[in-house]
Amino acid sequence: MKKSSIIKTIVALSLSSVCILGVAGCSTSTEEDAPDALQTDTGLTGGIAATVNGVEIEEDKVTRYINNFRINGGYETEEDWKEYLQNNSYTVESMRDEVIDTLVNQELVLQCAEQRNVTVTDEEIDGYVQKMRANYSSDEAWQTGLEGAGFENEDGYREALRYSILNKKLEEGFDAESEPTEEELLTQAQSSITTYNGAKRSSHILFGKDDKELAQSVLDQIRNGEIDFAEAATQYSTDTGSASNGGDVGWDKLTTFVTEYQDALSNLAVGQVSDLVESEYGYHIITVTEEFNAPETLESTSQIPEAFMEEIKTNVTSTGSDEAKDAWLESMREANDVVINPMPDGLPYWVQLDEPESEQEEINDDAAEDLADDVAAEEADLALEGAQGEGDGSAENNSSDSTTMTNPLNAGAGN
Repeated sequence: MKKSSIIKTIVALSLSSVCILGVAGCSTSTEEDAPDALQTDTGLTGGIAATVNGVEIEEDKVTRYINNFRINGGYETEEDWKEYLQNNSYTVESMRDEVIDTLVNQELVLQCAEQRNVTVTDEEIDGYVQKMRANYSSDEAWQTGLEGAGFENEDGYREALRYSILNKKLEEGFDAESEPTEEELLTQAQSSITTYNGAKRSSHILFGKDDKELAQSVLDQIRNGEIDFAEAATQYSTDTGSASNGGDVGWDKLTTFVTEYQDALSNLAVGQVSDLVESEYGYHIITVTEEFNAPETLESTSQIPEAFMEEIKTNVTSTGSDEAKDAWLESMREANDVVINPMPDGLPYWVQLDEPESEQEEINDDAAEDLADDVAAEEADLALEGAQGEGDGSAENNSSDSTTMTNPLNAGAGN
């Protein structure tokens, strides 16, 4: 696994169970079992790690984040931490630098977003808070929820929301400016077409675990031509998310199906109808409606199903958007007063590496750049993440249908 993938996984894990980075560090659910050196208030050095136009980023904030990073990543012992750093070409200094870089970028977003006409009003924040507050029966329950998510009070929650909303709006703005050309889309499609080769689009009808007899009866009617598959899905399927579309659950290259469903799908040709397929959700009747076989020469994006082109476009747009945002943040660093202070002695996450420091300083540039992006992207997603689409998810483990905002408290925000 590439270093950047490891970082992304660990960052997502630490953020989902610890806090939204950039507000004061918070404790984790496993902190009580962590070594003394990783306890929230143990080994803190005080001091200022960096300033952005005079706004201070405390060294202890960096320390708490790295300690939580270790706890949630399973690198609690000195040997495990040393192994992680060395296996990923890190030094303690470079790890600290990347966390500070992320915190500096966050502060720049807070201070400079308005230059791109991106703002967040108190009314917007109030709307999110009120929506979340409505899930709690009393002020005491709300406070308990805040504390459970790592916030000392509602003010900390509002601060985290302000950054998350600003960051999300910034990303949307860069997305809009990074609209790919048809030529760019074709080039990307040509390079990734093999990814979609052999993909199957399917529909299913789902019955409850106690409805096997009904499922078999409907299957017999379909095979005898007494009822159309799509009509049967609309009438009988308990998967409400797909039933209204005749049971359509999309392409297997774009989503993840439960094992039993995928195994049955793999053995079906277009137009074939499966026997009853039992999964943890009940009984499925499955049919393949389309299969994509990549052409030897791709000359037009029209040769690829629209769903695949949508994913390709999203990926191309995201890449361009990330590059544009990185360039903007770099220009903000140059135009504003950013000061990074030297690393102090006595940090609780410091460890003596086995190899000479000069060798360890050969950092993987791609992963170093990814950490700041991944943290910012993950925290925006965690605070404003869309919920799963309608339906019980029986055919799909992942769905990108209609979205609603999830509770940032449950996403692991922190103060």
